[in-house]
Amino acid sequence: MPIVYVNGPPNEDLVHSLRDSDPLLRAGAAITLADRGDYFALPDLLVAARSDADRGVRDAARVAIMAIRTLPSLQEDRVVTAQPGTAPESVQETRAEASAGTIYTFRAYVSAKHGGEGVGSEVSAIDGMHAAVISYVEVWGRDSVTDLDEVELAAFLAIRAIAEHINALSLYECGAVKFLSYKAARDRVAEYDAVRNRCF
Repeated sequence: MPIVYVNGPPNEDLVHSLRDSDPLLRAGAAITLADRGDYFALPDLLVAARSDADRGVRDAARVAIMAIRTLPSLQEDRVVTAQPGTAPESVQETRAEASAGTIYTFRAYVSAKHGGEGVGSEVSAIDGMHAAVISYVEVWGRDSVTDLDEVELAAFLAIRAIAEHINALSLYECGAVKFLSYKAARDRVAEYDAVRNRCF
């Protein structure tokens, strides 16, 4: 089965527009990214949905995130294929380091959440976790999970659950949704730990 590599973000200009000084342009960029189904813009849209100064931009980014999440992640015009085993080792090593770093930041978030150090510590941990997820997405060398080994797949599933929890923190006021996404992320990280301990 071939491995699928991403050529690179085709909508880089729109992603940059999410940081423009004009809120109408930022909101328009979010909507256009949703129309194009740009899965790789999700980290930037998450930042806009959570922290843009303009409510209209935050709302547009949230709508874009929900629209993109309902689409299939593989877009044929954005990939090239290679034979299994040809992925550069450096990509695999970098991705492994990024996944370990992301899971570490989630553990730091859990400690801050339960450590009683105050809201500032928890917000800082959320920011660190968010940045780590973005870094993981940036080093992802392929769009298919079918070729991952057991540990890589467990890490991918844990990080996906962490990203969904970050999304829930920014999109939902309901405590139940936040709690369920938090529990799902903790469960996936525990599964990753179990697989890693078994394999190493």
